Amino acid sequence: MKRIPQLDGLRGIAVLMVFVYHAFQINHAARGVDLFFVLSGYLITGILVRLKEKKAGGYWWPFYFRRMKRILPPYLGFLIFLTLAFSVPWRQVWYWYAFFGANIASAFGKTPLRSMGPLWSLAVEEQFYFVWPLVVLVCSRKVLRNVALGIMVLCPLLRVAFTPLFSDYSPIYCLTPFRADMLAVGAFIAISEIQDPGWVKRNGRSALLVLIGSALILAALTRVPGFRITTNNLLFNGVGYSLIAIGFGATLLWSLTLSKGVVYGFLSWGPLRYMGLISYTFYLYQLPILEKIGDRVHSQLLVAGMGFAVTAAFSALSWHFFEARILRMGKEERRRPESLPAPKPQAASEIS
Repeated sequence: MKRIPQLDGLRGIAVLMVFVYHAFQINHAARGVDLFFVLSGYLITGILVRLKEKKAGGYWWPFYFRRMKRILPPYLGFLIFLTLAFSVPWRQVWYWYAFFGANIASAFGKTPLRSMGPLWSLAVEEQFYFVWPLVVLVCSRKVLRNVALGIMVLCPLLRVAFTPLFSDYSPIYCLTPFRADMLAVGAFIAISEIQDPGWVKRNGRSALLVLIGSALILAALTRVPGFRITTNNLLFNGVGYSLIAIGFGATLLWSLTLSKGVVYGFLSWGPLRYMGLISYTFYLYQLPILEKIGDRVHSQLLVAGMGFAVTAAFSALSWHFFEARILRMGKEERRRPESLPAPKPQAASEIS
């Protein structure tokens, strides 16, 4: 799948939003996680549909082998880091993290360390990877598009129905059935684009209007007392999450139409794209690194600056010397005949 520069930029924005949330406790910046979900739904659905429609090469193994190479090495490295840097009571909680159930632990207050908190969103994505490939395999394009649309409609109804059952906002916030509409919005855009390559261009202007409209409605609703995630009320659970999903879906769709201009230049700006490239490891490590620095430094700005520098440097080293090399494993051997010399290493920006 061809790399799309502006999507790397959006991914960079998403991880920077999460960093700002943890460094400065700016609640709205936490929505970077939702942008990650929308992007993941778009990219993964596109990969799966194309794998399904290829005449050769398989479906299950190429997808899961690629996911294992991308997800597991940094994830296992992070768990080792947590073990060395913190006192993790693994005997009591190991199963949540061995089987990608960190979101369930977070939903019901079982997360032993704040530094492990970001793993909940990774668990949501992994659970999506377990279910969505089967849905894509058994459904035609038209049915799959309707399934994605159905999830977008069903999720707010589920959130409203289950809100009275929870005294805390965490289950609605963390559990996959209540957050699947974020992923479904991205999936809907991917399927629509594959069905009709001109669909994105035709809807670009409408997407911008939807983005502006959803942002204005959200801004107006924030003036309503209690309209925020942590209050666990029917209004936010029914409307708030959906407006965020629609807004980020519109952001994605609009960005796909861009090929020039100030916004395109910003999204394809090298440093921002690079943040998108290293965003996975940056996302994992930013909170524990901020906490460790915060134990010794008492200026919030200094903690944020040092935390960003250390996390970015570590993530860059991890990408170039660890993750990118693992992603190339098996790829070069499959593609080159034994009689030919090995090609030069692929540029990191070309690895998706």
